[in-house]
Amino acid sequence: MNATQIALAAVNVGVTIGDKVILQDISLTIKPGEFVGIIGPNGAGKSTLLRGLRGMGAMTSGAVRVFGQPMRTMGDKQLARMIAYMQQEVNLGFGFTALEVVMAGRYPHLKWWQNEQAEDYKIARKYMEFTGVEALAEKSVQQMSGGERQRVLLAKVLAQETPLIFLDEPTASLDLLYQEEIFRYCQSVCQAGKTVLIIAHDIKLAAKFCSRLVLLARGSVIADGVPEDVITAANLEQAYGLHSAVFINKVTGNLDIHTYEAAGTLGGRPAVHIVGGGGSAGHIMRLLHERSYTMSGGVFQQGDTDAEVAAAFGIKAVIGQPFCPVSEEQARENREKILTADIAVLCNLYYSQQNLANLEVAFDAKKLIVIEDTAIEDRDFTGGKASELYRKLLSLPQVTVLSSSQFTEQIIKDRL
Repeated sequence: MNATQIALAAVNVGVTIGDKVILQDISLTIKPGEFVGIIGPNGAGKSTLLRGLRGMGAMTSGAVRVFGQPMRTMGDKQLARMIAYMQQEVNLGFGFTALEVVMAGRYPHLKWWQNEQAEDYKIARKYMEFTGVEALAEKSVQQMSGGERQRVLLAKVLAQETPLIFLDEPTASLDLLYQEEIFRYCQSVCQAGKTVLIIAHDIKLAAKFCSRLVLLARGSVIADGVPEDVITAANLEQAYGLHSAVFINKVTGNLDIHTYEAAGTLGGRPAVHIVGGGGSAGHIMRLLHERSYTMSGGVFQQGDTDAEVAAAFGIKAVIGQPFCPVSEEQARENREKILTADIAVLCNLYYSQQNLANLEVAFDAKKLIVIEDTAIEDRDFTGGKASELYRKLLSLPQVTVLSSSQFTEQIIKDRL
């Protein structure tokens, strides 16, 4: 990739204020058309990085190039024609109207002696229409809602007509509707060829709209890449100290995050094998994972909610094909996992000929907890065979029958 194909390049950027290192060895290469979300905990150095990349903060090391040209060789107006910057807090006083604020974005394109021309007003109104604030042109920004004001400021940034746009938490304190609007506008301008760097507080929103994420923590880049590679449980724990499961939400199709307060890594907990399927095991797996139990599971069908939950929590599970009987190989693997587990949990399964092997394998458990929320007769679609096996299973000395609520109570009280 040659220099003209790179919108922004930062090499070994560092910032130290006094004795405090704010940023160290930050290197980024950003291409035209990318929508880059900068995420990370408070104090990670996100705003300092954005200001440094704009040439507004003193870097103590490293260099930045804008479309191949060293930033240090560029004057203020030249930079303003290349990079538009919307800072986190903008004090808009003196009763400026929306149009006056947006017109301020045209200053880099005017000579010191020039007034705004008709073309400048045309450009300003074009971007006000794009961000949905054209009807507010003569309204004072001091009389606007937070969402309206942010859309006016975004129109001002766009009116600057730069190939690079920097936004420092433009969605802070906005309602969800306005937050999504800002991200959609940015996504749209990137599709038109501009490059946007945005500092985002909402990880899921950034993952939904940005083409690339840069995760900062303690002044360094923890991860950089497409959202699904950056937003991982390991990266979130390293950056935020957050215990989480990251998965694709089946309803929205978007990356989603389940966070929880982990019980800690406690020795001596029994290994548990979960026999489930059809969504019967999801809650149990989540509960045990949050209490730091080692788990396995099966046989779950591919695409089943239980299979998705197991994948989200990193649980090794035996996965079968959708709408197919449990194969001999899958049954054998399921049995091996039960034999190596200290405890097996048989969930409140509905039985057919396809998954009857999940009931049969439960007989091999050293200790078995059977979750019963519904009578077996109401869950038996095998012509009575499952009911017969189930009653034999419950007569074994190693078997305990609990409802879901009773099981949950035992887990919470560490009585498993």
